[in-house]
Amino acid sequence: MDTLSVTLVSALTSGAISMGLVWLSGQQQRRESRRTQREAHNTSYLNPLRWHTAEAHHRLSLYATSVDRYGCYRPAQAIGEPREIDGKDAAWFAGPGIPLVSSIWVIACLFAQMTRARLDIPFLSLSGEDDTRLAALILKVHVAFAACDVYYATQSSIGTDVLLAPEGRLRSYREFCELLSQPDQRVWADPLIWFHLAIAKGERRQNLQRALDALQELSGFLDDSLAGGASLRARWNAEL
Repeated sequence: MDTLSVTLVSALTSGAISMGLVWLSGQQQRRESRRTQREAHNTSYLNPLRWHTAEAHHRLSLYATSVDRYGCYRPAQAIGEPREIDGKDAAWFAGPGIPLVSSIWVIACLFAQMTRARLDIPFLSLSGEDDTRLAALILKVHVAFAACDVYYATQSSIGTDVLLAPEGRLRSYREFCELLSQPDQRVWADPLIWFHLAIAKGERRQNLQRALDALQELSGFLDDSLAGGASLRARWNAEL
């Protein structure tokens, strides 16, 4: 082969290799971009649920720990029944009522996030197995609260009430208190209030543990899915 032919072959080979490397690099960048977008998308949907799951577990754990030690959780025994909330002023909600009502608010926010997550599952980039697992774990939490007489339809209603349209944000604690101040609105949250009053007195301990176990399982799944740390441990450490 003469010198010109060798030069042409070398040039063509070099060009082909260069084009191949450029194509491979482009493919890799596109795959990385899609992966990053997928992770960001999943995080935007699942992180709020992850946070509220950990917060709900923490709040209910306060009841469980106090009941194990003292037989009750006295700070949440601010009323005897839900209708006693009627007529309470802002000072009560910002003072003696905080341990009870703020815990109810946290669980209501959890119901809202679970409602959102169920609707969002089709838009998440999860494997088929993880899709099924997430739905099953959310249902497990619903069932645990249903066993506490906070039935599924009521949970959904409470969650919807916490969501504000058209912003789609959750009600603040203050806004939630204003909602409970209206007897015709408060009545939908009565089953959740009754549950908190019962566990504050040391009753329904088995039901409380079932809810805690379901929340812990959901939290672990979300930690793994989002490649995050242990949310429940982090939540407790934040109090130290």
